[in-house]
Amino acid sequence: MKICVAFIVVAVLHITQAVCPDKLPGLQPWTPGFNEAHRVTIGYGRKVILTSSATVHSIEILNGGKLVIADSSRPIFLRAKHILIGNKGELHIGSPECPYKGNLTISLFGRSDDSDVGHSYFGRKYIGVGTGGTLEIHGKKKLSWTFLNKTLHPGQGNENSYRFEKSWGNRGIIIHVINPKTGEVLHTDRFDTYRSKDESRRLAQYVDKVETGQILAMVVNDEGSNNLEDLAKKALTKLGSQHFHRLGFRHPWSFITVKGDASSVVEDHAVYQGTKASSEARSSRVFHSGYGEHFTITTVSQWVQEAEWTEWFDRDDERGSGDWEKLTDLHKAFPERLCSNPP
Repeated sequence: MKICVAFIVVAVLHITQAVCPDKLPGLQPWTPGFNEAHRVTIGYGRKVILTSSATVHSIEILNGGKLVIADSSRPIFLRAKHILIGNKGELHIGSPECPYKGNLTISLFGRSDDSDVGHSYFGRKYIGVGTGGTLEIHGKKKLSWTFLNKTLHPGQGNENSYRFEKSWGNRGIIIHVINPKTGEVLHTDRFDTYRSKDESRRLAQYVDKVETGQILAMVVNDEGSNNLEDLAKKALTKLGSQHFHRLGFRHPWSFITVKGDASSVVEDHAVYQGTKASSEARSSRVFHSGYGEHFTITTVSQWVQEAEWTEWFDRDDERGSGDWEKLTDLHKAFPERLCSNPP
């Protein structure tokens, strides 16, 4: 007798969905009210969720304590002189998988002549994270800035076809290739000529391959001269640039041209003035499309210096619970090398 045994294999797929911080189990509602003298300590494993606006003197989160801000449609306004997140303390406002979508404002109040004793490192008004502390703040991704690639008529502001996004933080030479008849952006690229000579060579090859008659709009973002080679300088000079060959450290530079027509060039160049000044290069030109309309291209390159920076001072003290330097101690040790009135 022949016995047949059938094996049935059942595959079970487990899908784990991210849980938003304010939906985690075990959170206790926290409504401290409005009292500028109330000093709050959240610790010893206590986990709370702030669901409404509040005013307190201060908040300290430590020893396993956790504060989560509720993500609700109602705006939350939190006022405090300081928020200190100490060892094993946590403050959560959204998460990478669950960005915060609500309207939250944290306002630090107080005066420099308050009688309160300031923290040895953070001072008086701060959101400070000490050794072993956790601060998580994650909001929605927002459009930092945009270009218009067509004429924008009244009432058409919600049409996404009129814009494209290019986020900040892209170091080097940024190029946009634009159709002169429609204003459509055909291609964009970035060349980190600060980091690599290979990027400089790639830049020269790129502009050489752009078709004659196309518009090139170019800017320097942050720094683009460190590894800029003659091949790229010659390629831009051939396009009609008068300034690219003398681009220096952190020099803003902007450039617009129709490839093959040197008379179409508009260009601006500024010299970096050092740690105490900002500088800008701006170019703009109106182009007439094939449909009887016109569009304007503006390129802006900036180096914005909002503060004067000193050299880095490091006076480690291994006896403490963290690595920080007191400003008062540094003033005594380096009286001539620190800013007279640091922010």
